[in-house]
Amino acid sequence: MRLSILTFVVTLLFSPIFISCKKENIRNVTLIRDCTGTYLRWEGKDYLVCNLERVSDFPSGSTLSASFIRIKECNGPANSSITCYMYHPNEGWIEVTKIK
Repeated sequence: MRLSILTFVVTLLFSPIFISCKKENIRNVTLIRDCTGTYLRWEGKDYLVCNLERVSDFPSGSTLSASFIRIKECNGPANSSITCYMYHPNEGWIEVTKIK
């Protein structure tokens, strides 16, 4: 009896840890490219893509399923790919973790 109670308590205590591990948020996004950079548009907001190699195979205007995380700054080639000084409002840099 004690063993089953102990097992139950341990399972109850540790189950939130196992459930919350590495859940990816796959979102339906639109890929936008212009002279200011490459963006993923999600819920009407544009997010500037840092790791361009993850989206290079997709044409602008594509609807994709993607997962991404927000980052504070981009040290990759996307930072130097801007070819004009037009203003494109965005929510900041992201790193694409999964895309299809």
